[in-house]
Amino acid sequence: FWTAPDSIDSGNESQKNRRLRVAYNDPTITSAVQHVESNFQSIRDEYFSAVLGLGNGVRTESDHVLKPLEPDYDVASKGGEHAEDALHSGTWDWHSYILNGNRNDEFADRCPKTAQVLDELEKEGMLFGTPFSFCFFSTLHGKSSIRPHTGPMNLRLRMHLPLMVPNVSEEKIPLSSTNNTRPVTGIRVADQVREWKEGSAVVLDDSYVHEVWNDSEETRVLLLLDLWHPDVKAVERESISNMFDYARDKGWIGGGKRE
Repeated sequence: FWTAPDSIDSGNESQKNRRLRVAYNDPTITSAVQHVESNFQSIRDEYFSAVLGLGNGVRTESDHVLKPLEPDYDVASKGGEHAEDALHSGTWDWHSYILNGNRNDEFADRCPKTAQVLDELEKEGMLFGTPFSFCFFSTLHGKSSIRPHTGPMNLRLRMHLPLMVPNVSEEKIPLSSTNNTRPVTGIRVADQVREWKEGSAVVLDDSYVHEVWNDSEETRVLLLLDLWHPDVKAVERESISNMFDYARDKGWIGGGKRE
């Protein structure tokens, strides 16, 4: 993990502790975290409107009632971004703005503020820009889990902005093989376990083995987005992006040649 959990009393948190929340006090990741967290309420509101259909309006030019966005990635058959089989059990929905590096115009139309926040990260050179780039609302329903797996590379860091977290954080589930317990809803990266807190971003290196679970009856929702790993320098990012562009133009990745 590149972010430490918030202190119990964040209102009285010292300036030193706030600086230490992001690993190595990295200025790029700190800036990205602050930018996304500052837009938490707007992003959450757009999820409620676009995905859940709460507060949806009518398009005046056609009197057409807007329908909730449909999930746009078949995790049952494709697994994750690189898995051959399903990674999850239960129900896991994706609503993507960026999928394999490609933008979804419908998402931008329905969630303009969320798209703007992500586009601003891209303008600052923070947003990971390859066919392995993803930005989506990740909805993990109750009694669902994502089995241990690894990302395909360590060129990126992955951020979670929790929008809805089941209110069961004080409960613990005993593990049958040990005397340890784990949160009812949480994520494990390597040997570290975290719980989510609404509005408080979590940043992780997903090249390490990680798994996610939601053993509650409620739904867990987060905005997931990929950032360039800060150890990848600007000249290296350009070379990597050019390499992927060449591979995509040749039809080696990304479903064939681009038009």
